[in-house]
Amino acid sequence: MNREPLPPIPVPPALRWREFRVRFLPILLFLAALGGVSLIWERNVSAPMFVGAVEGRSAQVASPYAGKILFLKVDRFQTVTKGTPLAVLEPTDPRLALAVVQSELDVIRAKLDPYLSRQRNATDYEQLRMDWLGQRVDLATARANLQGARDELYREKALHEQKLVSDTIYEQAATLEGALAAEVLERSNLVQMAEADLKQLDSSGSRQTDSFTDALAASLQAEEQKLKAAAAGTEPVTLVAPMAGVVGVIYHQAGENIPEGDPILIITGTEPERIVAYLRQPVPFEPKVGEQVEVRTRTFQRQISLAHINSVGAQFEPITNVLAVARPSGTFDFGLPVEITLPPGLKVRPGEVVDLSMVSQD
Repeated sequence: MNREPLPPIPVPPALRWREFRVRFLPILLFLAALGGVSLIWERNVSAPMFVGAVEGRSAQVASPYAGKILFLKVDRFQTVTKGTPLAVLEPTDPRLALAVVQSELDVIRAKLDPYLSRQRNATDYEQLRMDWLGQRVDLATARANLQGARDELYREKALHEQKLVSDTIYEQAATLEGALAAEVLERSNLVQMAEADLKQLDSSGSRQTDSFTDALAASLQAEEQKLKAAAAGTEPVTLVAPMAGVVGVIYHQAGENIPEGDPILIITGTEPERIVAYLRQPVPFEPKVGEQVEVRTRTFQRQISLAHINSVGAQFEPITNVLAVARPSGTFDFGLPVEITLPPGLKVRPGEVVDLSMVSQD
């Protein structure tokens, strides 16, 4: 008895989806997760061959001589341009340099006296010039004293307004300042008169030269240069920014006395210029100029760019940037410096640490 084949029993879509979900979906999810982990590992977790630090320009502003900071015109993290006033510095005691010049002029005057009786006409010009220099020294000293009196009057005035000093002390300071101002005016007139006489004597042709007067003229010329330098040191000096950037560390504040050469503040540039890495011993590879390097940032969204080695140091040097490792023994951390160009378009800041890997040339 012939029987016709039975029609296939239809499988519900829900059952087919259940079978796919049980048999194939875990495998597909595992493969996708494995691919995602591999990609994340390669881009973010893979260990670099070495690390580098982004560097920019920086400038240290130091005191040219021992003095007192009168005003500090900038604050930390303030943006400045080249030539921006940073601080006003006053010499601690400008009269010391003037006193040295005055003593040297006295020695020259003592050597000149015996010769005046025999060569009066030849030395009149040099004598008058020496007196003129002496008057200029006195004028510069008087100006220094006047500046000190004015500073003292300024302080006494502020205290007097706050009722911290008596009227008598304030009036004494004002009287001293007025007297020194009058002295400066009188000495300025004397210097101008002596200079006019000196020019008249020089134009009259009465100046005679010989070996002695030539040597004396050279000595007076040297003293005149010293006087100009000493007089310039009596006035407050405004220190300006040598470059554009941002004010970083400020070491001293207004009112502090600082020695010569002591740093006042540091200015750091805002634009990075290069990447500097150090290879510690044992050196993992031999770096060569021109080789390509992969640069990866450590930001949340990693940036990857290609750069090349620009230069390689000749010897191992102390590591001076943020890559230095502090040692308990206090010894320096040494490495072979390698300079790497900054890839265009890479957004990094000076001082930022980046991961580096050599790129195969194959």
